[in-house]
Amino acid sequence: MKSQLFVCLIAALLSLAASASKTLRGVEGEQIQRYFGELKKSGYDKNVMPEGSGGYGSPVQVRCEMYLIDISEVNDLHMDFRAMMYFRQIWNDSRLAYPNQPIRSIVLNDRNLIWTPDLFFFQEKEGIHHSLISPNTFIRITRDGEVRYSVRVSMTFKCPMDFTKYPHDIQKCDMQIESYGSTRDRLDLSWLNPVAFDKNISTVNFALKDVQESVNHLVLNSGQYASLQVSLVFKRKTGFFMIRLYAPFLILVAISWLCFWIPAKMLSLRLPLLLVVLYLMFHIGSDINGRSPPVSYTKGSDVWIAVCESLVFVSFLETIIVHMLYRRKGKSMRKNDPETQNILEMDEKMNQVNGDSSISLVASRLKCDGKVYKRVDRICAFLFPSLFVIFNFVYGLMYCCGRQSK
Repeated sequence: MKSQLFVCLIAALLSLAASASKTLRGVEGEQIQRYFGELKKSGYDKNVMPEGSGGYGSPVQVRCEMYLIDISEVNDLHMDFRAMMYFRQIWNDSRLAYPNQPIRSIVLNDRNLIWTPDLFFFQEKEGIHHSLISPNTFIRITRDGEVRYSVRVSMTFKCPMDFTKYPHDIQKCDMQIESYGSTRDRLDLSWLNPVAFDKNISTVNFALKDVQESVNHLVLNSGQYASLQVSLVFKRKTGFFMIRLYAPFLILVAISWLCFWIPAKMLSLRLPLLLVVLYLMFHIGSDINGRSPPVSYTKGSDVWIAVCESLVFVSFLETIIVHMLYRRKGKSMRKNDPETQNILEMDEKMNQVNGDSSISLVASRLKCDGKVYKRVDRICAFLFPSLFVIFNFVYGLMYCCGRQSK
């Protein structure tokens, strides 16, 4: 019995609270309607700018906030990026103040009812004002006439990029906010808070490293304008290039060095090895260049590909030269010089009986003179890896470690 009385009491209290809230909402709604009625009677004109902090004639101070929700794409082929954000504008319009009315706050969804700043994004290529289910617009007016205008938008911004250090490039993209028709003496812009962003924002190709905000003043023929700037710093992810560019080329260049240890007479083994390596390099290089942005200057990846291919091509030329030396020395020693042939034959006979004479000394000297091609192979087997290591060191200093100027 007591439990039933308790449940009935709770239900009665809830019903009273609901009815009270409905009554309050109804009263507040009537008060807001009365407020707009009085606003129209007062001759409020949304096309006229409000007075500034120093009275009429002084600039209206518009303070802005921005929160980056997501950056869905950074397209280096089209040189643009797409961002979703909350953008808020805060200013004071004394004509909207209601100090003597019992209203907590006024919330609007239609920006056309009051005056709003004529701001636009300078680098915008296209944009979307989200309105799924309901328009993502929010306007709140406080007692003293302060207006907070918040909107959620997605926009594509152009971003001129520098690919000198590609694929180790760092791109800096700007978003610039200006007034379309009001000069600085009529409307002034400033940041209320630093631009906030999600620390986990990342795209397939780039990671967002830093966001910097600033206030600039632009001087044009029509006057001086205030401009808010947001600079986004993107760093390219290099994991793809480590797997598809650097690792294959390192392996292929190392394989090409095997030809220095293959005897010069085995031309049928050395040449196909180098030809296959060159073919694979050209194939991988064309695939990487097809994915990279087409620019008129040399990129870091172009330097890497060109040097690696040049080293293998020089190895190809070295193989041909060494084989020619091998054949020329063999012919001169066997055919063109009968005395040399006789000395070598006598040396072979002396070796069979383990004899030691001046003939052996002469023969050993002739053999050393006849194996210049082997010396060339041995020198190249040491020289090419050394040059490649030096190139990697210089390449790392120039393209991987240094800061990119823009």
